[in-house]
Amino acid sequence: MKQIKTALNIILLAALAGCAAPSPSKVTVEQPVGPDLAPPRVDPGKGRGQLVVYTATEINDQVDAYSPTHSSYSIYTMDEKLVKRVDNRSGSFYQNPEPVPLTPGKYKIKGRATNSGEVTVPVIVEEKKTTIVDLEGTHLPQHKPTGAGQWIRLPNGQVIGMRVE
Repeated sequence: MKQIKTALNIILLAALAGCAAPSPSKVTVEQPVGPDLAPPRVDPGKGRGQLVVYTATEINDQVDAYSPTHSSYSIYTMDEKLVKRVDNRSGSFYQNPEPVPLTPGKYKIKGRATNSGEVTVPVIVEEKKTTIVDLEGTHLPQHKPTGAGQWIRLPNGQVIGMRVE
């Protein structure tokens, strides 16, 4: 009987060891994500462009678990100066990412990507255009052969944005 308990404890420990959460990874993307090639959808005005980042979702309210929200992220200049921290929740139920009007230029964003941990992505914002970064993996086309050369991808193959021409 003692041998059976010992064997069960060893099996339990082995199973629990396999369940250990991996340490969060950090991914840096080298190629910048640029504006969507579609005609501008909005005009943020005053010579600005717009950035929309679909970050990994999280559940902040356990009572309302059916309404996950996008995690926050930060926008930096290319020389790492903080421009803005974005709460990244908008819309009626805070389920939409927050559109951020920005002066045209090059920036870096740091946020959480689904299945990839923390990601740093360079982005280009152009006047009267929207730059979309999809770290959630649901907004832009995934696993579709069309436009194969126009996408920026994470190392795991997830499409995160439009390649700058």
